[in-house]
Amino acid sequence: MTTVTGEIAVLLDVLGRRQGDDRILDAVALVGPTMEVEEFDFDGEKSTYYIFKPAGTDLIFEDKVLVSAMVRTQPDPQDAAYGLYPRPTALVDGLSPTATRAEVTAFLGTPERVGPSFDRYQVNEHYLHFEFDQNGRTARITALFEPN
Repeated sequence: MTTVTGEIAVLLDVLGRRQGDDRILDAVALVGPTMEVEEFDFDGEKSTYYIFKPAGTDLIFEDKVLVSAMVRTQPDPQDAAYGLYPRPTALVDGLSPTATRAEVTAFLGTPERVGPSFDRYQVNEHYLHFEFDQNGRTARITALFEPN
Protein backbone atom coordinates (compact mmCIF):
# COMPACT_ATOMS: atom_id res chain seq x y z
CA MET A 1 0.00 0.00 0.00
CA THR A 2 1.20 3.49 -0.87
CA THR A 3 1.89 6.03 1.85
CA VAL A 4 1.39 9.72 1.16
CA THR A 5 2.58 12.67 3.20
CA GLY A 6 1.50 16.27 3.36
CA GLU A 7 -1.62 17.86 4.76
CA ILE A 8 -3.82 15.22 3.08
CA ALA A 9 -2.23 12.71 5.49
CA VAL A 10 -3.74 14.69 8.40
CA LEU A 11 -7.17 14.35 6.79
CA LEU A 12 -6.63 10.64 6.17
CA ASP A 13 -5.51 10.10 9.77
CA VAL A 14 -8.72 11.46 11.31
CA LEU A 15 -11.07 9.37 9.16
CA GLY A 16 -13.11 6.94 11.24
CA ARG A 17 -13.12 9.24 14.28
CA ARG A 18 -16.39 10.16 15.95
CA GLN A 19 -17.76 13.69 16.09
CA GLY A 20 -16.36 15.37 19.17
CA ASP A 21 -13.03 13.49 19.04
CA ASP A 22 -10.38 16.15 19.69
CA ARG A 23 -8.11 14.65 17.03
CA ILE A 24 -10.53 15.95 14.37
CA LEU A 25 -9.41 19.43 15.41
CA ASP A 26 -6.15 18.68 13.56
CA ALA A 27 -8.14 18.69 10.32
CA VAL A 28 -10.27 21.67 11.31
CA ALA A 29 -7.10 23.66 12.06
CA LEU A 30 -6.03 23.18 8.43
CA VAL A 31 -9.21 24.64 6.93
CA GLY A 32 -11.00 26.68 9.62
CA PRO A 33 -12.12 28.70 11.38
CA THR A 34 -15.05 29.71 9.12
CA MET A 35 -17.44 26.76 9.17
CA GLU A 36 -21.07 25.99 8.40
CA VAL A 37 -22.82 22.82 9.56
CA GLU A 38 -25.56 21.09 7.58
CA GLU A 39 -27.40 17.97 8.69
CA PHE A 40 -29.29 15.50 6.52
CA ASP A 41 -31.24 12.30 7.08
CA PHE A 42 -31.01 9.85 4.17
CA ASP A 43 -33.39 6.98 4.93
CA GLY A 44 -32.34 6.83 8.58
CA GLU A 45 -28.63 7.45 8.01
CA LYS A 46 -27.77 10.79 9.53
CA SER A 47 -25.12 12.82 7.72
CA THR A 48 -23.47 15.96 9.03
CA TYR A 49 -21.37 18.19 6.80
CA TYR A 50 -18.78 20.55 8.23
CA ILE A 51 -18.45 23.01 5.35
CA PHE A 52 -15.42 25.25 5.06
CA LYS A 53 -16.35 27.19 1.90
CA PRO A 54 -13.46 29.70 1.98
CA ALA A 55 -11.03 26.74 2.22
CA GLY A 56 -12.84 24.65 -0.42
CA THR A 57 -13.22 21.75 1.99
CA ASP A 58 -16.04 19.58 3.38
CA LEU A 59 -15.74 17.09 6.24
CA ILE A 60 -18.56 14.55 6.02
CA PHE A 61 -19.82 12.48 8.94
CA GLU A 62 -22.22 9.56 8.65
CA ASP A 63 -23.89 8.51 11.89
CA LYS A 64 -21.35 10.75 13.70
CA VAL A 65 -18.27 9.05 12.16
CA LEU A 66 -15.97 11.04 9.86
CA VAL A 67 -16.10 9.17 6.55
CA SER A 68 -14.68 11.65 4.04
CA ALA A 69 -12.89 14.93 3.54
CA MET A 70 -13.31 16.61 0.14
CA VAL A 71 -10.82 19.25 -0.96
CA ARG A 72 -11.17 21.47 -4.02
CA THR A 73 -7.98 22.32 -5.89
CA GLN A 74 -9.77 24.18 -8.71
CA PRO A 75 -12.90 26.36 -8.75
CA ASP A 76 -16.08 24.32 -8.25
CA PRO A 77 -18.37 24.82 -11.28
CA GLN A 78 -21.30 23.44 -9.24
CA ASP A 79 -20.87 25.97 -6.43
CA ALA A 80 -18.90 29.17 -7.07
CA ALA A 81 -19.13 30.06 -3.35
CA TYR A 82 -16.39 27.51 -2.60
CA GLY A 83 -12.82 28.72 -2.50
CA LEU A 84 -9.76 26.54 -2.94
CA TYR A 85 -7.70 24.66 -0.41
CA PRO A 86 -5.56 27.36 1.27
CA ARG A 87 -2.14 25.66 0.88
CA PRO A 88 -2.54 23.61 -2.30
CA THR A 89 1.14 22.72 -2.73
CA ALA A 90 1.24 21.34 0.84
CA LEU A 91 -1.68 19.00 0.23
CA VAL A 92 0.17 15.97 -1.19
CA ASP A 93 3.95 16.13 -0.87
CA GLY A 94 5.52 15.67 -4.29
CA LEU A 95 2.32 16.10 -6.33
CA SER A 96 0.90 19.26 -7.90
CA PRO A 97 -2.62 20.12 -6.67
CA THR A 98 -3.74 20.25 -10.31
CA ALA A 99 -1.71 17.26 -11.51
CA THR A 100 -2.81 15.50 -14.67
CA ARG A 101 -4.30 12.05 -14.45
CA ALA A 102 -1.07 10.62 -15.89
CA GLU A 103 1.01 12.48 -13.27
CA VAL A 104 -1.17 11.13 -10.44
CA THR A 105 -0.79 7.58 -11.77
CA ALA A 106 2.98 8.00 -12.17
CA PHE A 107 3.15 9.22 -8.56
CA LEU A 108 0.75 6.75 -6.88
CA GLY A 109 0.86 3.73 -9.20
CA THR A 110 -2.07 1.76 -10.52
CA PRO A 111 -5.45 3.00 -9.23
CA GLU A 112 -7.58 0.66 -7.15
CA ARG A 113 -10.63 1.85 -9.14
CA VAL A 114 -11.05 3.92 -12.31
CA GLY A 115 -14.04 5.84 -13.69
CA PRO A 116 -14.56 8.18 -16.62
CA SER A 117 -13.38 11.23 -14.65
CA PHE A 118 -11.89 9.79 -11.44
CA ASP A 119 -9.22 7.46 -10.11
CA ARG A 120 -9.18 6.00 -6.60
CA TYR A 121 -6.06 4.80 -4.78
CA GLN A 122 -5.57 2.86 -1.57
CA VAL A 123 -3.18 4.91 0.59
CA ASN A 124 -2.37 5.25 4.29
CA GLU A 125 -4.86 2.45 5.13
CA HIS A 126 -7.68 4.46 3.51
CA TYR A 127 -8.48 5.81 0.04
CA LEU A 128 -7.78 8.91 -2.05
CA HIS A 129 -10.28 9.70 -4.77
CA PHE A 130 -9.02 12.10 -7.46
CA GLU A 131 -11.62 13.83 -9.65
CA PHE A 132 -10.41 15.31 -12.92
CA ASP A 133 -11.76 18.26 -14.91
CA GLN A 134 -12.48 18.26 -18.64
CA ASN A 135 -8.75 18.92 -19.28
CA GLY A 136 -7.70 15.85 -17.28
CA ARG A 137 -6.35 17.89 -14.34
CA THR A 138 -7.09 17.25 -10.67
CA ALA A 139 -10.03 19.37 -9.50
CA ARG A 140 -10.92 17.61 -6.21
CA ILE A 141 -9.21 15.19 -3.90
CA THR A 142 -11.33 13.25 -1.43
CA ALA A 143 -9.95 11.26 1.49
CA LEU A 144 -12.28 8.30 2.08
CA PHE A 145 -12.52 6.06 5.12
CA GLU A 146 -13.86 3.20 3.00
CA PRO A 147 -14.54 2.81 -0.71
CA ASN A 148 -18.11 3.66 -1.72
